[in-house]
Amino acid sequence: MDARTLLSHAVRHHQAGCPDKAIPLYKEALAADPGLGDAALYLGLALQQTGAFREALAAYQTAVDAAPGDPDALNAMGGIHFELGDMAEAEKAHRTALALNPESPDGLAGLGNVHLALGKTTEAVAWFEQALILSPDAPDILCNLGVAFKTAGKPIRAVETLERAVATSPDSPDILYNLGNAWQARGDMALARKHFMLARKQAPMAVAPRWGECFGLLEMDYASESDLETARKNYELGLAALDAFITLDTPEQIREAATVVGANQPFYLTYQGKNDRDLQAKYGALVHRIMAAAYPQFATNDFPERKPGRIRVGMATGFMFEHSVWKIPTRGWAKHLDRERFEVFGYYTGVKEDPCTAEARDIFDTFRQEPHDFHALCRSVKEDRLDVLIYPDIGMDPTCAKLAGLRLAPVQCVSLGHPMTTGLPTMDYFLSSELMEPEDGDAAYTETLIRLPNLSVHYQPLRRELPDLDRAHFGLPEDAILYFCPQSLFKYLPQFDRLFPLIAQQVPKTRFVFIENGHADRLNQRFLARLARIFSEHGIRAGDHVIMLPYQTPEAYRALNTLCDVFLDSIKWSGFNSTVEACHAGLPGITWPQGMMRGRHSRAVYTMMGMDESIAASFADYLGLAVRMGTDATFRQAMRSKLEKNRSHIFGDVEAVRGLEAFIEKVVA
Repeated sequence: MDARTLLSHAVRHHQAGCPDKAIPLYKEALAADPGLGDAALYLGLALQQTGAFREALAAYQTAVDAAPGDPDALNAMGGIHFELGDMAEAEKAHRTALALNPESPDGLAGLGNVHLALGKTTEAVAWFEQALILSPDAPDILCNLGVAFKTAGKPIRAVETLERAVATSPDSPDILYNLGNAWQARGDMALARKHFMLARKQAPMAVAPRWGECFGLLEMDYASESDLETARKNYELGLAALDAFITLDTPEQIREAATVVGANQPFYLTYQGKNDRDLQAKYGALVHRIMAAAYPQFATNDFPERKPGRIRVGMATGFMFEHSVWKIPTRGWAKHLDRERFEVFGYYTGVKEDPCTAEARDIFDTFRQEPHDFHALCRSVKEDRLDVLIYPDIGMDPTCAKLAGLRLAPVQCVSLGHPMTTGLPTMDYFLSSELMEPEDGDAAYTETLIRLPNLSVHYQPLRRELPDLDRAHFGLPEDAILYFCPQSLFKYLPQFDRLFPLIAQQVPKTRFVFIENGHADRLNQRFLARLARIFSEHGIRAGDHVIMLPYQTPEAYRALNTLCDVFLDSIKWSGFNSTVEACHAGLPGITWPQGMMRGRHSRAVYTMMGMDESIAASFADYLGLAVRMGTDATFRQAMRSKLEKNRSHIFGDVEAVRGLEAFIEKVVA
């Protein structure tokens, strides 16, 4: 057969959904006519669909060489560079295509994809919107614009845009899956699960919809304890079903499963206030099974003999910007490990940059940022020949969720940036705090628990000065007793809601100052409705006592700490970053330590300052302390004065770093 006939047969197989059958025919056509650009272009597409990205790149290069002025070939090449994580080459290809055809929707959308991957969401939205002017009903462009809005923290716009995409392509599993994620960001898990289920029905063998549906069983908040228990049981069943479905018996499923790891995580499980060890062990085993199948070269505990010299310590996180994970464990450890004995490597898996990112580049002896090419990131970590790899957090960043399922160093540790066990068989130690862990704390971890001294961290406030803002700036009443309740709303468990009306009944002119979730509008609505019910049950109006402020900038948040009267800690997941920031501002608080380590952060902070008066022994004691703090101005001022005198004890703790050093030297020896 001649080249054109071979091409025709290949296209028929390709259009029938059989790229594997089309690929050899495309290759035969190209062998018969090396200048047949269409065959090279379609070959690249077929190879891309089967995950053979490097081969696809070569095919697209052949297509470009055959037709240098073809914007379709250039855009295809840009797309494959994007898949391979080479954003610079992807952008170059799309811009070259646009120079040839400025009205190419594919070129404009391609630049949108590149800017979205680089974390430049404003620019990404602009490129997608330009593409939609030329192709207003293109479902893939609408879908990517919706994802850009979600990434930019605008989930309402994301839902609106993705619903437009569904209207143009109602059977697209990718669009339905992304719409599920957008509803999840808004805090409506029921609608998230609905769209994950619809995506699953359209693509029964796809992993992503089932993955999203499983973790969507974990609600952000609960109306009652019984609702919480029901969700927990449903999640256990859903996780078992997901594990059974993922057989990893085809290259396609291995590739898709590895891609989806981290996209949805059991983040909200830990906010239920239970021991999650057994559930996390099942999740961790699944993640490791997937990642080991996809990257077997990075899954074995086979490392060369250690060379003499400084101990090589790596820290990998997606939060090397102004974030609690940077401020609490990462910054102080990285900065203060003794450089005579330790060489410290930083692996930043994120894209957001601010002054803290610049500081990280200066602090680490070696700083690597490779957010787009996962294989290259794994190779870099392995080639750095670390002795110990520390994840300050696992459970929030998608890339670290994947990395942690592999074995990239002889000793691997996780810390309390996200304070729950990972369940991963690849994680050896959990670095926690001796002041936070209960006596039976080991039972909550699949890792070996290490109790580092004091709070376990070397914390210093990022800013010393406090903003000069007044209550009027926030619309707060001047004559009210303000109880600051700044925790994420999903930290507040329904069984403790009665605390607020019970305080309000006994403290005149009480106001509870909450901060809304900046993304999850449905969560904000449900939380306010929940408080309205419990206040009504106690015969008072929530509207007279509850203030929900919009999400605040870091500066405004710090100002609120100076303007409120009492810091009210959440129960079963207490504050850590919020507590130390309140202490820095001189805001006295109270806590009732409950449950596991994550329910005892504030207790540890107050203990280290010698402020036992801030620690309640029971719910009744907590209520009594809260009432006394609100009604006894002399007591409140005495607490503030003692806090201001003793707060230096929690900052710059060198003993915690020395404890970390001793642990590292012991496990490396």
